[in-house]
Amino acid sequence: MSRSVLISGASIAGPALAYWLNRYGFAVTVVEKASAVRGGGYPIDMRGPAVEVLRRMGLEETVRARHVATRRLTFLDGDGDVLNSVAPTVITGDEAGYDIELARGDLTSVLYDAVRDDVEFRFSESIAALEDRGDRVDVTFSSGRSQTFDLVIGADGLHSKTRSLALGPEEEFHRYLGYCFAGFTMPNYLGLSHEGMSWAVAGRSASLYAAGDGDRDQVHGVPGVHSRRRALLRVRRPGRAA
Repeated sequence: MSRSVLISGASIAGPALAYWLNRYGFAVTVVEKASAVRGGGYPIDMRGPAVEVLRRMGLEETVRARHVATRRLTFLDGDGDVLNSVAPTVITGDEAGYDIELARGDLTSVLYDAVRDDVEFRFSESIAALEDRGDRVDVTFSSGRSQTFDLVIGADGLHSKTRSLALGPEEEFHRYLGYCFAGFTMPNYLGLSHEGMSWAVAGRSASLYAAGDGDRDQVHGVPGVHSRRRALLRVRRPGRAA
């Protein structure tokens, strides 16, 4: 009888882990609180060993077909003047033509499609309670149903409910490092394409990133500040007063 594994989270880590566990004979169930696999998100770099993993999964060509192909990164000084523009490989040391960059949502959908027929996915479902019995874990779901698994794995990312149930409130593990960042999409008023632009002065930074031509009307924006205390980032929309 195969051992049963419950994975919480159907983004990237969850389906990837489900693929390998299923391949080695485990009975896998994945729960996801969203109603379907979610798209969007910042692009992800697949380098070195990650590309080899995709190859072993038989997914390299599928993922490579969605490669973003960033052409340049431009750095600005405090006044917004260009300091320099370079190819991404100059900074990352990546091997041109080998490493892959693609939108997070694209990677999620590829991984999900690779395993959806072999693994049970339960959407609009999440873990409400865990009871570790040593040789098994009794799980109560948000729907009210209960089930026992040999192993439960949390792959539900930031503010993981699974982690808090197993280890305690996340506040006990916070280690503030002095920097606050925010990520969002915004209008592509500079007409960027396959490129990134970064501005920085002491204690403050802002970056814009256009992930290919999939959506020419939007770019990813990432402002950041250095602060001794957690700060609330307030972003001014173009054409509006602060």
